Amino acid sequence: MKYRKRFLLAALLGAGAVTFLVSCKKEAHSEEVVKTSIFSWEEDYILPEQEEEIYMAMERLGCAAVYQEFPQDMEDEVVIEYLKRRSSKNQDVYYLAGDANWGLEEHAESMLEQVKRVDSLNKKAGRGSRFSGIVWDVEPYLTEEWDESPDQVMEQYINNLRAAYESASEKGLQVIVCIPNFYDKKGYEEELADLTENGCDVLAVMNYNKDDEAGQIRTEVELAKTYDKGIIHIVELQKPGYHELTEKNTYYYDGIGAVKESFEKLKKEFDYPKLGFSWHYMRPALELMDREEQR
Repeated sequence: MKYRKRFLLAALLGAGAVTFLVSCKKEAHSEEVVKTSIFSWEEDYILPEQEEEIYMAMERLGCAAVYQEFPQDMEDEVVIEYLKRRSSKNQDVYYLAGDANWGLEEHAESMLEQVKRVDSLNKKAGRGSRFSGIVWDVEPYLTEEWDESPDQVMEQYINNLRAAYESASEKGLQVIVCIPNFYDKKGYEEELADLTENGCDVLAVMNYNKDDEAGQIRTEVELAKTYDKGIIHIVELQKPGYHELTEKNTYYYDGIGAVKESFEKLKKEFDYPKLGFSWHYMRPALELMDREEQR
C-alpha cells in the first residue's frame, strides 16, 4: 500500500523555524520514553482515597509514569486534582483511551475528540500539572470486520492513527500506540513501519509471551531505531485464566523480581536508550505486592 509521507510537510512549507521546533520536541520526548510506567484502568485509582496505594505501587515498581483511563463523564476538576497529585510526586500522567472500533471509523472521529479533551484539560490544569501525552489502546483485530477484511481494516486503522498523531503533535502531546507483537508475523511489516514513522512517538508492544520476549519484539525495536522512535515492552500481571491467559503469558506467579530481571535482560539484548518498560496493570500489581508481603 502507498501512503503519503507526512514528514514532507515541513519541507513543503519551507519553514526552518518549524523544523527547529519539531527537533526540540523530539529531544524532549526521547527523554520521556525510557521512563518505566504502569497501566491503570480503574476509576478508583484516580480518587484521593487511593493515593497511598498508588504512590506505594509506583515507588516499588520503579514507575515514573502512569497510563490512566478516565471516564468520559468524570468532572474536569477531579481529573485536574489527580494530575496535580501526580505532578507533586514528579510522576507523568498519560491519557489512556481506546476502543477496537475506533480503528474502523472513516475519519478518526473518536480519537480526534479525545485529543481535544486532553488539550482542553491541559489548558485548564495549567503548565505545572498536565498530561504528558496520550496512550492509544485501539485493537482493530478484535473486531468482526477484521475477520472479514483485515487488509482494509489495517489501512483504515493506520490512517486514523496518522490523523490523531498529527492533531496531538500540534498540541504538544506525545503519542504512544499499544500494539500486539504479531503484526509483522501476519504480513503487515509495511503497515507497521508506516505506523511507527507516521502514527506515534512510541510503540508500546503487548509482549505477553515469556518464551522469547526479545525475539517477539525484535522487528518493532529495529523499526523504532530506524525512525528514531521509542519502544516499550509491556508485561502482563493478571492471573492466568483471565482473557484466556496462561502461565506463559503472565508474571502473576513469577513475581515482581522476575519482571525486573526480564527488563534487565532486554536492556542488554537491545542496548537502545529509547527502550522502555511498562507493567500491565495497577490492580494485579497491587495484588502481587500484597501476596509477596504476606510470604
